[in-house]
Amino acid sequence: MFERTVSLGNNEAYADLKALLIRKGCKVVAEEPPTFISVKQGSLWGISPGTAKKVVSCRLSPVDSRTRISCSSSLASDWKNLTIIGSALAVLVMAICWWITVDLEAFMIMQEPSYWSWIATVDGYIDSQAGQIFVGVTRMLAIFLAIIIALETMVAVYVHFRINAFAEENLKALS
Repeated sequence: MFERTVSLGNNEAYADLKALLIRKGCKVVAEEPPTFISVKQGSLWGISPGTAKKVVSCRLSPVDSRTRISCSSSLASDWKNLTIIGSALAVLVMAICWWITVDLEAFMIMQEPSYWSWIATVDGYIDSQAGQIFVGVTRMLAIFLAIIIALETMVAVYVHFRINAFAEENLKALS
């Protein structure tokens, strides 16, 4: 949560805040003028605190002749679900690629049939060139996916802990 007291009256602060949020591309999802406004901001494909899809809710309360604005942000459920499901599928594909790599390497060395040995077998004979190529491709894919999963995890953690950055930035812009 982020709070700021501005030197505007409640109605004027609400109007300025709403205009600012709309100018920044936000879509109003709920409002109770002049005390509350909730907006959706960001994109499903956003990878920073300012661009990730989120809901920003702001409460305005009069304090003498000024207005205190309290904003809180939360990640949109579809952004979180896409991140979780995408990462889970990447982990699954990475595990399968690694399994294929290990299984085919063992088959190429021991030449005993295994679960994935059919990939490197042609008419009952071992095609070592095709097997080595397939081992290299699946290993590279598994490593690539591991890197992507690590990056996605770092993005999700960073966005989670800095989710209020958009609200902070916009409240600082108000008088």
